Amino acid sequence: MAGTSVEELRMLVEVERGGSLTGAARELGVSQQAVSQRMRALERRWGVALFTRGARGTSLTDRGVMVAGWAAAVLAQVDGFETAVAALRADTAAHLRIAASLTVAEHLLPGWLVAYSRTADAAQVELTAVNSASVAARVRDGVDDLGFVETPDPPPGLASLVVAHDAVVIVVAPGHPWARRTSVSAAEVARTPLLSREPGSGTRLTLERALESALGPGTVAAPAAELSTTAAIRATVLAGGGVAALSERAVREDVAAGRLTRVPVQGPSLTRPLAAVWDPRRRLSPAATRVLDIASAPAGRA
Repeated sequence: MAGTSVEELRMLVEVERGGSLTGAARELGVSQQAVSQRMRALERRWGVALFTRGARGTSLTDRGVMVAGWAAAVLAQVDGFETAVAALRADTAAHLRIAASLTVAEHLLPGWLVAYSRTADAAQVELTAVNSASVAARVRDGVDDLGFVETPDPPPGLASLVVAHDAVVIVVAPGHPWARRTSVSAAEVARTPLLSREPGSGTRLTLERALESALGPGTVAAPAAELSTTAAIRATVLAGGGVAALSERAVREDVAAGRLTRVPVQGPSLTRPLAAVWDPRRRLSPAATRVLDIASAPAGRA
């Protein structure tokens, strides 16, 4: 993908949809020569034959059709990202401040904000991604209007509504000894120093609470390292740096692709709620209420 532009991906997708370079050029408002030159550049850059060229014109090879499908998936993500960012900078007088735990901020809020941006007179959204303890503190202090946390229990002093569920899973790199195991015991996990988030993280609290419930207080080993983001932990595990407990949502694609191995844990449930929280002393604004409605709708829980 290095050096490949979104414009080139759009050209490739339009060639596949329209069945020809001419059709793609017409749809995109550029010359047929421009499309042809860019597609030849893609073939040279990737080293893949995307097209067959003959007397009847140019058409995609089987590999070209496959690559065009991948390009369409990438463009869907790009378009969703741009829409979500547009929601954050909506030029209106209203202003909505949201704090969210990293799992919610990375995997659920983008879709919610895309849906919210379609609301008439959508407010400008200011999003802060922090751990669950910090979310609760910010909402209590009035810094944010609405929060989303991933802790086993609702934060005290705040109203809450469960909007989705998530699982904390144990993951290792494919070369780790646990990758060949069908499962590990809760005791093995408890005595293993894990790559972990900082205190206040909902993921860390969920795991420690479940293990101590099964094995007793003080049975969980100190972390091998404390990292402040899910991405940092994931990257360390991918590099063969140890064992980690992460949100199932955060590693779903890595597990499906075989980059990480999920190791089932015998015994305690590691499922946790994802909840919206707000200060009951302050009335929710129409903007906050609308985001809450979107988040709690069945379509928002995927």
